[in-house]
Amino acid sequence: MEKLRKFFREIKTEVKKTHWPNRKELLGATGVVLIILISTGLYFFVLDLIFSGAMSSLFKLF
Repeated sequence: MEKLRKFFREIKTEVKKTHWPNRKELLGATGVVLIILISTGLYFFVLDLIFSGAMSSLFKLF
């Protein structure tokens, strides 16, 4: 039982050491993630259009 108490005390100590972002940092990081997410989605969308068009053309030949 003592090990369990020690474990939770250590968790509490580590959580206190954690740097929690303020609102400005959080919004900035969220913006970066959204930009990367949208860019990656568009990249794969265009890549899919190119490959599906190429495969479509290839299947029309045979």
